[in-house]
Amino acid sequence: MSRSPKISFHNSGRYYSNRKTLMTIKLTLCAVLLSALVGCATYRTDSNIPASAAASKASVLILDGVPDRRYKELGSVEVSIKKLTIFHKDPTKEQANEALVEKARIIGADAVIKVTYESGIGFTTWGYIDAKGVGVKFSE
Repeated sequence: MSRSPKISFHNSGRYYSNRKTLMTIKLTLCAVLLSALVGCATYRTDSNIPASAAASKASVLILDGVPDRRYKELGSVEVSIKKLTIFHKDPTKEQANEALVEKARIIGADAVIKVTYESGIGFTTWGYIDAKGVGVKFSE
């Protein structure tokens, strides 16, 4: 009578010869790897302006140039939208603009002017878009 060969797996000095144990270990490792790759979030937003719950819902203009009316500069507004996994779409200018508007509201800006965009793949992200501009308040 022939017996099926035993399968051994070595991990840190322990030997596992039970096929059921091996399968459990493999499935657990696959589940951990898959959850690390997929994650719960798809994008992460970073900015030079900290988040605030007191931001208004006023409309904010996004301009790549300068407005034709008088304004006072409030400061730089910078955001970075990062794609966290390879499986999701690249961040868009629309997402960057939404983040710029949110941060501009926090500092009380009426517009973000001189907006520039840069996108690519980074060392810690599968894709990103950076948007930078100057928050301004219009003069009366």
